[in-house]
Amino acid sequence: MKDYKKGPSKGVLIFSSILILIGTVNFLSIVISFFQLRLELQIKDHMPNLFSQFPHFTINFTAFWLSTIVSILLMLCWVIAGIGMLSLREWARQLLLISIGIYFINKVIDIFINIAIVNEYSMQVPILPLVIGIILVLSFSVSVSYFFNHPSVIKQFKRNKKSFY
Repeated sequence: MKDYKKGPSKGVLIFSSILILIGTVNFLSIVISFFQLRLELQIKDHMPNLFSQFPHFTINFTAFWLSTIVSILLMLCWVIAGIGMLSLREWARQLLLISIGIYFINKVIDIFINIAIVNEYSMQVPILPLVIGIILVLSFSVSVSYFFNHPSVIKQFKRNKKSFY
């Protein structure tokens, strides 16, 4: 029988590292794209012909920004939870499970927002990328939730009682 006081199992180590990586990369890409969009909006004032097809601020665009803010917060949660799970902190496992649930709901909303925005500018919605996206989000959410709710993984976190230190 493995002694879990020595450290996290390989599965916890791998999933935590992946979550830290995904959270960091997505957080940085969202922040960079925000500053890129801000730069494009500043350039738009001086060159209006280049941005004639730029989306107008509709309810879909407002919902898009709210969803983006939620995504930024979720990616920060994943990085924090990943770091905490490397030390087998129960609060980190709980934070991850809550954020995975919110992530799934947010991605479903994102998909509908993207469909609505595409419908404003085109009559054809690309179904294949949407189906692939839904499958990837669903499989990622289910696999992470299942893994961190598995009794052997929960046992690792329960044995480490210094969960808030």
